[in-house]
Amino acid sequence: MKKTLLSVFIVMTCFVSVNAQLSESFDGATFPPAGWTTNVVSAGDGSGVGSPGDIWSRAATVTEDGEPVINPHSGSGMAQYDAYNFDPSSKADLITPPMDFAGNPKRVTFWMYRSGFYTDPDSLTVFVNTAASITGATLLGRITRYAGSEPVVAAVGWYQYFFDIPASFNGATNYIIFRGNGEYGLSILIDDVLVANQPSCRPVSAITATNFNYAAGTATFTWTPPTGSPTGYQWAVNTTGIAPAAGTAVAGTTAAVTGITSNVVNYVFIRTSCGAGDFSTWDSLAFSAFPCATVTAPVNGSTNIPQTQSFTWNAVTGATSYSFYLGSAVGNEISLGATTELSVTISNLVPLATYYWYVVPGIGNVPGLVNSCTSNSFTIAPEGNTPPNNTCSGAITINGTNITGNAVAATTVGATLSLPAATCAGALGTADDDVWFEFTTSSLPPAGTLTITPNPTRGILDVVAQVYAAASCGNVGAPVYCADLTDSISSEIIALSSLSANTHYYMRVYSFRSTSASRGGFTIVASAGSTLPVSLATFTARHPMGKIS
Repeated sequence: MKKTLLSVFIVMTCFVSVNAQLSESFDGATFPPAGWTTNVVSAGDGSGVGSPGDIWSRAATVTEDGEPVINPHSGSGMAQYDAYNFDPSSKADLITPPMDFAGNPKRVTFWMYRSGFYTDPDSLTVFVNTAASITGATLLGRITRYAGSEPVVAAVGWYQYFFDIPASFNGATNYIIFRGNGEYGLSILIDDVLVANQPSCRPVSAITATNFNYAAGTATFTWTPPTGSPTGYQWAVNTTGIAPAAGTAVAGTTAAVTGITSNVVNYVFIRTSCGAGDFSTWDSLAFSAFPCATVTAPVNGSTNIPQTQSFTWNAVTGATSYSFYLGSAVGNEISLGATTELSVTISNLVPLATYYWYVVPGIGNVPGLVNSCTSNSFTIAPEGNTPPNNTCSGAITINGTNITGNAVAATTVGATLSLPAATCAGALGTADDDVWFEFTTSSLPPAGTLTITPNPTRGILDVVAQVYAAASCGNVGAPVYCADLTDSISSEIIALSSLSANTHYYMRVYSFRSTSASRGGFTIVASAGSTLPVSLATFTARHPMGKIS
């Protein structure tokens, strides 16, 4: 069926409890184990009945599509849901024996193998319920099979996960339900399921990094403390991804971490100390430790940059991916995604706007630390004047004389984008052009309509119209009205009754789509009963390029 993959085996620390209520490693010859059940939910083909083997089963080893042999996390067996061979949308449940959760709150812990090939959304969902079914069950969490999906991990291999059982289930007979959700990817594999009391010492969460210094191999890490009364924390850093036996103690929720290894993936580990040798499990953050990439174009401080620009940078030794960051101010740059190339093209940049950017190297899906990069700036060129209403300052006036027979004619051919697309009717679109109009409502309550109609031949496709209440182009602000209820070559209608009296408005028109084929001509007609002012001086017909006839 599929392809090949080089696999790296990663093991994280295991949660152990002397208060275990259930411990299952799937090593016995009988499957499902005593008291467990498994059943097909959907075969994925609409039949509701699985093909032979279309259920959870025990596996001693698994090899799929050229991957190295996958062995159990421990012992001689593991539970397998063979999503590799089942039809898409197949589902099957693996259900624990009934358990009485009276007393201390409980936690379910297990290991899952994360694969690095096929982005198909095969996943494991975990539920708790008072019946051996997910009907009325509480979802505890979802883990994808693909290592690059949530929760993202640095490499393929076994990872440990846990979910705390809500206190509302204390004192009842309960079941934990593991549902395999197949999308024709690789198998869902789990092992070493443990249900035990929640630990009294809780782990930290939300680890973040600042002040990364590549040359010194240092960074500052902070985290969110758990509930309770911890006495302190420990941190450690390594390149193996294996949780350490101990770490360096700190009192607060910030650690100045040293010993970061250059040009490889590092793992920082943080755990809570509750005194007398009582520690939580480790929480960790994976990151690539590289210097920022040297950018080559556009050069820092460039001006008159086109709205569509190719950004380039030099390769960084050891990096296999690059995250591109862009923003309108230093400090608010955001990642627009990662690429394995040394360039990326960005479109629809706003005219005259100044942008700031940098590139952070990484390894695979493990990004680098971003806060040490110096931003490079560039400024977009002003818009041209073809068509003449390409910019707000060239807006064409619409008034009450522009009824049928005296329509305002315009085009988006050759237009650029003055402002980013705005959400209308719940959709955003990918505009790369817009043209501008202006009108003023009368002192009477506004009435009537403006109808925007694509030309029958080479007309604009999928019209979007945004209306702004503003006295000048310098302060159009956010749109106060929009129209985007149709697609293709259908008309859009502006209801003047939705606007305020005696108010000046700007209106921009663009295509919802960002292709040159979507650009084209259109007309704007005011209804005969509109309350727009009439100006005989503007009683003229306009051709698409704005010439007066």
